[in-house]
Amino acid sequence: DLDINDWNSLIKRSKENTVYQSYEMFSFWRQQDRHQPHVFAIKKDKELKCICTVVVIENGTSLKRKLTRRAIIFGGVIFSEGVNREQLQSLLLKRMDETFSSKIIYIEVRNFYDASEFNSLYTRQNWRYIPYQNYKIALTDEEEVFAKFNSEKRRQIRKGLREGVAISYEKNQKNCEGIYNVIAKIYDDKVKKPLPTLTFFEGLMQLEKAGLAALYFENKIIGGAFFLYDKNEIYDWYRGGLDYDYKKKFPSTIAAWAVMKYGLENNIPHFDFMGAGIKGEEYGVRKFKSQFGGELIEYGRYMKLYKPTLYNVGKTGLKLLKKLR
Repeated sequence: DLDINDWNSLIKRSKENTVYQSYEMFSFWRQQDRHQPHVFAIKKDKELKCICTVVVIENGTSLKRKLTRRAIIFGGVIFSEGVNREQLQSLLLKRMDETFSSKIIYIEVRNFYDASEFNSLYTRQNWRYIPYQNYKIALTDEEEVFAKFNSEKRRQIRKGLREGVAISYEKNQKNCEGIYNVIAKIYDDKVKKPLPTLTFFEGLMQLEKAGLAALYFENKIIGGAFFLYDKNEIYDWYRGGLDYDYKKKFPSTIAAWAVMKYGLENNIPHFDFMGAGIKGEEYGVRKFKSQFGGELIEYGRYMKLYKPTLYNVGKTGLKLLKKLR
């Protein structure tokens, strides 16, 4: 029932602007298997005051789907200027409770901006704060950004490029499939978590604000990244490299640099590493991300648990699956 022009206009003028809350992204989610997007909005006097897309995600079949059904809010609520933000946020959270409490295991807000103004509101409505951290890099100019990398990262990038690693940003099937195969191998060997299908990434590449960076060596794709961007950020969403097979080419490092270069060349102000784990907990890639000279921030996440028994069973099952693999 929303006017698409009103939706896009609010996204563009809001200080919380993010491509993840755009109508284009909502349409993308609608086309994905096992992803069900819902949009919540408040209008007053025919004017859109806030909007929030929530994506219900599930993995696997039958029992596994029941144990993984959760709702994710990427970025947070988008507000118009001059509104009572806490009042609107409260109304949205209550409506989400009515919609999801009997259907999912938990709901989680992954903040892309400082939402600490809502801490007490979330607490009153029985949400739990998770001190999730992230690294962001200001994309000023190429020399300045590169100079902030630690010496080892600078050496790796120079060496890999000098020895023949090439970057392609062309959104074609060969690049999409090649990058996907690299990332799928990493997920299978190391990450041990569900990865969307190739169809997901093929669809993603149809979006105006999506891109890829494929790393070639001797006509073979050895690494790369899928990313999204808007007027404020370029988001390092899925990325990886065959570091073990190509130890002296450093594809994971060059893939991160390739996404930053795209942002620099397209005048995007910030690079977003999309997460550095929970504060105080071990997180394998935090050290890797810290070596690029970014700012460590803690916007955190908020989670509300509806079915604790299923949540605990799912967590135990995931740990068991990792060990079995």
